[in-house]
Amino acid sequence: MKSLFLPSQFGSFAAVLLLALAGCGSSGPPRAAIHGRVTAGGQPLAAGRILFTPIAPSKGPATSARITAGEYQLTAKDGPVVGANRVQIEVDLNLGFELDDEAAYAQRGGAPLPPNPIPPEFSTHSTQMVEIKAEDNAYDVTIPYLQQVARQQ
Repeated sequence: MKSLFLPSQFGSFAAVLLLALAGCGSSGPPRAAIHGRVTAGGQPLAAGRILFTPIAPSKGPATSARITAGEYQLTAKDGPVVGANRVQIEVDLNLGFELDDEAAYAQRGGAPLPPNPIPPEFSTHSTQMVEIKAEDNAYDVTIPYLQQVARQQ
């Protein structure tokens, strides 16, 4: 017997297909664009990262941007979640090798990496918070000083 595809079956198939496609859009919490400057000790931070982590009741993924010559920028697609976010700064340390270069690290003879010169209240124990709006945001970070880092031999 021949199988017929009836118009009513097509309508059901089309409805299921439309429902499936309706779920295929951007998902997750709303994000926003952000840009700004990061200075430390009165000078632009040469190189590092700025990290935005949502704080309750905001929910969603953390995101980060490269800091180059004291400036950073994220588009709305990659930007922080709208709402309250904790801000953390990391500086790129000039180690003479990339952090994931295991051979170069082994040549250091197991010496620990130097500590982060960014004060803890701006880095590991950051108290910096920003409220991200559903628009283009500007947020500058002024770090009053860098911690003195003893040179490792």
